[in-house]
Amino acid sequence: MKLFQEEQGNTPLDEDESEGLIPPHLSTRAELNQWEANNIESAQEWATQRISEVLDVTFLGELHQRMFGMTWEWAGSYRKSDKNITPHSWTQVPTLMRDLVDNTRAQYDASSKAGTEVDEIAARFHHGLVHIHPWASGNGRHARLATELLLRQWGRPPFTWGNGSDLVSGGEPRSAYLGSLKDADRGDFASLIRFVRS
Repeated sequence: MKLFQEEQGNTPLDEDESEGLIPPHLSTRAELNQWEANNIESAQEWATQRISEVLDVTFLGELHQRMFGMTWEWAGSYRKSDKNITPHSWTQVPTLMRDLVDNTRAQYDASSKAGTEVDEIAARFHHGLVHIHPWASGNGRHARLATELLLRQWGRPPFTWGNGSDLVSGGEPRSAYLGSLKDADRGDFASLIRFVRS
């Protein structure tokens, strides 16, 4: 499993998580990424064919399970180990997720519903999901899809995420994305808000 942990920006999996891999034939990060991409495509089709309340922890768990359920046995279940990519202990995740959806809903309800204001609320929701890091893996992809579904629910066009760039592999767009998330960790959301519509 070590090959799955070497790419910059990917969360290392602990031994129990690595053993949760369902398809036995995958041996490289590229093979895993392709397998997960096919799984995620099925989840996107499922999500776009239904109208769901995105700001619901049960829905967010089901979305992760749909995205990674053919890949990982623990898909849709909160992580059971601490990660160096987040300051939050795994034991805090259920409470943090409930707080995130409640706070995001309250921000939206109190907003003017203007496009730029809604975009900022959605970008902050995205950052919150990534920062909590509720899943052992797949957090960025899950947060992006959940945010797209939230924007659709709110009648906003989808984010462009660096003009449709590949944010899973390395490269300048991924570096810009990760940099904007680090800025948001410090409370500066300006670069993230620019990036999601770039």
